[in-house]
Amino acid sequence: MTVEARRRPRDRRAHILAAAAHRFWSDGYHRVSMAAIAADVGIGASALYRHFRGKEELLLTVLDAQLTAIEALDGDFTAALTAFTLEHREFGVLWEREAGHLPEADRRALRHRLRGLAERVAAPLEAQAELRSWAILSVLDSPSHHHTDLDHGRFADILRAAVRAVAAAPLPDAVPVPSAPRPAGLHPVSRREALLAVAARLFAERGYPSVGLDDIGAAAGIAGPSVYHHFPSKIEVLAAALNRGNEALWLGLHRALARATDAADALDRLVAHYTDFAAENAAIVGILVTEVIHLPEERRQDFRRAQRDYLAEWVELLRRDDAGLPEAEARVRVHAAISLVNSLSRIHHLRVVPGHPARTAALARAVLHS
Repeated sequence: MTVEARRRPRDRRAHILAAAAHRFWSDGYHRVSMAAIAADVGIGASALYRHFRGKEELLLTVLDAQLTAIEALDGDFTAALTAFTLEHREFGVLWEREAGHLPEADRRALRHRLRGLAERVAAPLEAQAELRSWAILSVLDSPSHHHTDLDHGRFADILRAAVRAVAAAPLPDAVPVPSAPRPAGLHPVSRREALLAVAARLFAERGYPSVGLDDIGAAAGIAGPSVYHHFPSKIEVLAAALNRGNEALWLGLHRALARATDAADALDRLVAHYTDFAAENAAIVGILVTEVIHLPEERRQDFRRAQRDYLAEWVELLRRDDAGLPEAEARVRVHAAISLVNSLSRIHHLRVVPGHPARTAALARAVLHS
């Protein structure tokens, strides 16, 4: 072999980052080894460690590199960001699902930069600019959460139309802040329910791998051994919490269908239910978005199938209401609308503003009908 053939390619670091981003996105950070990433690039693990000290540093570098590329976009920022997100569909999932593996200081720095992007999107907007800016970012981030195969040009057209709809959609007037604070409400006496509620919150805040059964028991005020009387393992807690959310969404869908006069009415009712559910159950929505990947393979596939079936109901209603709309294009709109609701429900300072669910629902409807 000649010296030229053995020479290290100049763009090896870029190849490593691209391979790592795809692996983390498709398989989940916790399932990916440095050896697997090295093999994808065609190098040995020792060569990979010359570039990165470990998987955590590699994940941070992937997120930093993609954010840096986004920050460097010029011209029409949302148009440029649309093109970028279709070429780099990993970023949204990596931030939402995997950033919890990073040290808090690094996560805080990344969050600050994301707020900078939101401010950049908000600059040309008028009423409710902050709300609309985060909604726009969630729409542009939505391709990260699905694998719909569509011509990039048409895909970009749909996303740009959704962005315009979010920017222009009429929103309900702000609801006056009540003079008395909202009561905290009551809690069930069941220990199993207490454990589920606490587990959903902890999984959403810290990520499933960082939470132990003892953590859940302590947060619920239940002694460690007693936790095992209700759940034999942590994975059973996660499965129960995910099923609770999934079943609630299906019940809401059946109720919307049963009361609707036509497809448009059913879709409106479904948006209203989903938005109200997300606003009141942000932790459940969080784990539905980010933690399913931790289920064992067979259970994960069953759950993904149920999620796809639920989304298919939205797609069918939208196509009935918008005759001639191709299925793939309807799916892109539905994913964008649901991503918008999911995102806005988990931004605390927005979620606690009176009237937030109604405004979120109006934006989601605008995306569906963009």
